[in-house]
Amino acid sequence: MQTRLAMHPVGYQFNPTFAFTLLGTFAIYLWTRPPVVAWIWVLPLAGTMRIAWVYAGGTFGNYFGAAWISWGTFLGIATLLVLAIQAIRAQSDQRRSYMRTFYAGSVFPLLSMVTGYSLALTLWLRPKTWDSFLLAFDGALGFQPSFPLGRLVLQDHRAWDWTTVIYYVLPFSGAMLYGAHRVRSRRPVAILGLLLSFVIIGFAQYGVYPAVGPAHAFRAFYPWRSPALREIALQSMAIGPDPRNCMPSLHFGAALLVWWNSRIWPLWGRALAGLFLLVTGFSTLALGEHYLIDLVVVFPFALAFQAAWTKAIPCTSSARYLPVVIGCALTIAWYVLLRYAIPMFEWSRVVSWVSIIVTVSWSAILEMKLAAAVKNSAG
Repeated sequence: MQTRLAMHPVGYQFNPTFAFTLLGTFAIYLWTRPPVVAWIWVLPLAGTMRIAWVYAGGTFGNYFGAAWISWGTFLGIATLLVLAIQAIRAQSDQRRSYMRTFYAGSVFPLLSMVTGYSLALTLWLRPKTWDSFLLAFDGALGFQPSFPLGRLVLQDHRAWDWTTVIYYVLPFSGAMLYGAHRVRSRRPVAILGLLLSFVIIGFAQYGVYPAVGPAHAFRAFYPWRSPALREIALQSMAIGPDPRNCMPSLHFGAALLVWWNSRIWPLWGRALAGLFLLVTGFSTLALGEHYLIDLVVVFPFALAFQAAWTKAIPCTSSARYLPVVIGCALTIAWYVLLRYAIPMFEWSRVVSWVSIIVTVSWSAILEMKLAAAVKNSAG
C-alpha cells in the first residue's frame, strides 16, 4: 500500500512523513522566536532549493498533496543551514542556544532515517508474524474495527487521501510539542528524551511481537470482508516484505503523548491535540496499518515513558514509580496474553471488552494522578 511505502525513507522520493518531520524542524526554530531578519532567510533558501530540484528534473512523489507537503523538506533543510551559519557566527552563549536548537531540529529527521532503514532488519529477524492472533482478538470483540473503517474511507477517494495526510503529519505535532515546552521557564517533562526513547525502545518491540497490520497480512480480505473467527488459524504467518511495525502502535502512542503533555497549551490548543489523537487513531485503523488492540496496548507502554521522564517529582513518589511499574507490567502481560491466551478472549466478548476498559482507564487514571502531582509540585 502507498501508506506503508510512504512511511519510511527507503526507496521513496520526498517521503511525506519525512517531509513533515523536517517541517517540524522549521517549527522548532520558530518556537525559539529568532529575529525576523534571521529566520526570513529560510524562505528564499527553501524556495531556491525547490526550484533547483525541479530544474534538475526531480519529482515530489505521487501521493496526495505531494506538491505542498514536499515544501516541508526544503524548509527543514534550509532551517538547519541557517542555524549552522548562526551557530558559527554567534558568541559563546548564543552559540550554545543555536546548537541546542540545531540538535533538536536534526535529531528527529535523523531518527526517522535510521528507523526507516532499520525496518528491513525486522523482516530478517522475524520472517513470520503473529497477525492472526491480533486479528482474532479484534474479532473476539464482536467486530474487527479496521475493516469497516477501511471500507468507509475507500468509498470516497477524498476521504482516503485526507486520512493518509493525517497519518503522515504526526512528526510535526511532536516537534510543536517540543517547541512549546522548550520556551517555558519550567519544564516538568523532558519532552525530547521522552519522544526519542519512546520511539527507540518502541522500535525494539517490533521484534518482540512481530505484526504488519490487516491491510498487509490479510490482503485477500481487507477491507471488504471481515474474516469470521472460525476462519482465523492461530498460528504464525509467513508475510512478504512488509515492515513488522505494528505492535504496539507507536503512531497512536506518540499522539497520546502529545495529548498528555498538551496541558501547557490554552484550551483551544488542548482541544486540537485531543482531536488529533482521535483522528490519528482513526487513520491507523482505517488505513489497515494497525489492529484495535495495538492502540490499547500502547496506553500502558506510553504511560511508563511519561512517568519515567517526568522530572518535576522525585522517582520515589508513588505518583511516578507506580505508572512505570504498572505500565511495564501491563504491556508484558498483554504480549503474553495475545500470544497464548486468545481462546480465553474468544470464549466471551465480556472478557475482551473488560480487559480493554481496565487497561485504558487504569492508564488514564494513573496519568491524571501523575499530572496532578506535577501541578502540586509547582505550588
